[in-house]
Amino acid sequence: MGQRIGVVLAGGQGRRYGRTKGDLVLEGRTLAERAASALWPLCGSVVISIRPGMRHPAPMYPAVEDRVLDRGPLAGLDAVFASTGDADLLVLACDYPGVGAGELSALLAAARDGDDLVLWTDPAGRDHPLVALWQRTAAPAVAEAVIEGALRVRAVLAALEVRRLRPVDHPGLDLVKALRNVNHPDDFPALGDSQGLRRRGTVDREPR
Repeated sequence: MGQRIGVVLAGGQGRRYGRTKGDLVLEGRTLAERAASALWPLCGSVVISIRPGMRHPAPMYPAVEDRVLDRGPLAGLDAVFASTGDADLLVLACDYPGVGAGELSALLAAARDGDDLVLWTDPAGRDHPLVALWQRTAAPAVAEAVIEGALRVRAVLAALEVRRLRPVDHPGLDLVKALRNVNHPDDFPALGDSQGLRRRGTVDREPR
């Protein structure tokens, strides 16, 4: 196993939200910063996956730009796999601000030899492959899906050995809150935003 790298997926266009989400600020930090901070203690390094030419929402961390346009998160995963040697990827999309060390550590603890992907399912049984450990063995299937024009991450799951973590097996974690992603401004009060929602152009916080 190679070095583990944390990946913040922040390249989405936020069509349902109405604008990109990575540089939205919740409780003093951009969503991309929050995700990077959650990954940092568990990884050798952290990178931010973005679309070519977009504003970098967490510029204290290196960015990896998509190699193919308009392929969504799969393009981000493909680009990071291609630029990180033999590393496995601990992935957290920026629009899951409730995910913390507990949920991420559980993914790592559950991984077994032969797994390509370890992901969370929510209490309704939905897969969350953007809060997941993507092993290096998943890279060929991701690359093939991008070449074939797939847009949805679920398109690649059938080609992988997937280990699913269920909330019932982790009663100490609040998976309802953790796996609630941000799709609309009204989602922020439910996540405890006490400072209001705004954008930030530049940030000066150091990785920690």
